[in-house]
Amino acid sequence: MEFDTIVAISTPVGTGGIGIVRISGKDAYDVAGKLVKSRKYKSIHDIPVRYAALVDVYDGDEFVDEAILIKFRSPHSYTGEDIVEIQSHGGIVVLKRILEAAIKNGARHAMPGEFTKRAFLNGRIDLSQAEAVIDIINSKTRLLQQNAAKQLKGMLSQRIEEISQLLLNLVATIEASIDFSEHEVDEVSHDEILSTIDGALAKIEKLIKSYETGKAIKSGIYTVIVGRPNVGKSSLLNRLLKEEKAIVTDIPGTTRDVIEEVLDIEGIPIILADTAGVRRTEDVVEKIGVERTLKSIERADLVLFMVESSGILQEDLEIFETIKDKRFVVLVNKIDREVKVSQDDIKRVFGKEGIFISVELDKNLELVEKAIAREVLSQNIEAIDSILITNLRHKELLLKSKEFLLSAKTNIFSVPLDILSIDIKNALENLYQITGKNVTEDMVDRIFSMFCIGK
Repeated sequence: MEFDTIVAISTPVGTGGIGIVRISGKDAYDVAGKLVKSRKYKSIHDIPVRYAALVDVYDGDEFVDEAILIKFRSPHSYTGEDIVEIQSHGGIVVLKRILEAAIKNGARHAMPGEFTKRAFLNGRIDLSQAEAVIDIINSKTRLLQQNAAKQLKGMLSQRIEEISQLLLNLVATIEASIDFSEHEVDEVSHDEILSTIDGALAKIEKLIKSYETGKAIKSGIYTVIVGRPNVGKSSLLNRLLKEEKAIVTDIPGTTRDVIEEVLDIEGIPIILADTAGVRRTEDVVEKIGVERTLKSIERADLVLFMVESSGILQEDLEIFETIKDKRFVVLVNKIDREVKVSQDDIKRVFGKEGIFISVELDKNLELVEKAIAREVLSQNIEAIDSILITNLRHKELLLKSKEFLLSAKTNIFSVPLDILSIDIKNALENLYQITGKNVTEDMVDRIFSMFCIGK
């Protein structure tokens, strides 16, 4: 498969010590050879592969910068093609001049994600590994980076291949028993088919279940702090973030809008929202704040519900009615002052135990972070040590595969084997789309359009 030669700046826009211009394609060496002059070698073709050579970069006859040039030869490169990387100083003007000079000399500006797309099309990586690249680039936490790295190394591909092989062997066995039924080939038993389908379904279901945790570490958990005015919501936000993001006063109703910040708790991005205190008010601005609080509660993945240790008021009960169907953690604040509420009271009224804290004295705040992590990961904590599905495309394909296998399982005693094998083949086709064995050109273009230029 032949492609034209592409070029792009592969480092972020801005000023830095080093910037990289990457050229890939069958004419990469010739294009780069027109831009650079080595101080040691007569020609770029004489520079050893994977050797860092000092070169001078020119735009026509005008000297631009001195740089390090590294060659990679097909197929042992990122794209699987010949690649040249020119590492110059990181000024944007310098990088643009090198880019434009490469284009003048026969290269084309790369499209978003085109380097990684070529790695996929040239068979160096599969589609799920290519998608892991963008997750690594966009990782906001260590946990997401670790999971993306596992996917890039092929762990998800291995899981999909294991399931695919089970189904592929089953289809082969079924078709052999149909095609050679008059010969010495035993007909496959219904028990054997059911056993294989159940085995595949168990593996698929495990991956599907990991999506909620995967989505959490990729997109973040929208966590809303709610409670009546002056209960300590803004102070809690500031303490957890370890900086003064919200205004804190003794005047009830200070917070008039929703303030959102991102907190990293055990590798999970927590989008922490401080909200206006919920109460009846005639203040027009505060009313708007309360309405926004209620909207934030609706979209919340998790609620931190704050009450005071001095007692549970009617206002607290009214707020609880708005959050009781959500995942929530009860926080009992101001234990440095009057404590009239017991753990039994909290459990009786709210249905679960609370965490007794003092925001002012920073007491037990580490328990709040642990409770958030526990609520987020409680459904699938064992998956953290394995591979997590973080991509909605993968989840949907797994669900379709599961649907076809359940159909085969349901119809196993009512349809002929050749009809049964159609459902199993359809399940297999959906699995293949995850790794790109059976994927349309439009789908490939859509996936790589989400990448940045230069990757």
